[in-house]
Amino acid sequence: MPGPYDRLVAGDPTPNAQTVEALLDTTWRIADEERARTEGYDRKAAAIATFASLLTTLTATLGTRFLELIDKLWALAVFSAGLLLLVLSVVLAVVVLLPKEYRTLGMEYLRRFPTWSEILKRPEDVRGETMRGVIEAIALERQQNDRKGELIRAALLTLLAGLVVIASEAAILGAEGVL
Repeated sequence: MPGPYDRLVAGDPTPNAQTVEALLDTTWRIADEERARTEGYDRKAAAIATFASLLTTLTATLGTRFLELIDKLWALAVFSAGLLLLVLSVVLAVVVLLPKEYRTLGMEYLRRFPTWSEILKRPEDVRGETMRGVIEAIALERQQNDRKGELIRAALLTLLAGLVVIASEAAILGAEGVL
């Protein structure tokens, strides 16, 4: 049984210019939000990388005292595990910061703009095509951001584990000093 909108789809539908404009505006807003999400992840990753790098350097420098006082294989294992976790945290955060391709409308599409085939199109058709390209860029950036989020979580958890190991070294040193 035909629905009430079937007659609108039959033949060549004419898009509502105002609807297309509203959808394109919404698409640009979502693109801006996704770009802001990217920048937020990058700031978090930079903070993690900086803090973990500093902590790694301090641990490597001051950890030799731990190994001097406790000349045991397990002490070397604890020290190495803590250092490895901190370095891994730095690496994960830096991977987030590696340059990625900027997602936007493709050059092939943009090169068509000055051609007559594009210039003669109805504005709503151009907006619709633009919207389609921006949505594809948003989808790719969202996938990239989801991956960044996973890497940042892993960097934070690894940093936390490294801090726990380093804190246990400090506790052992404290206990050795008391005994």
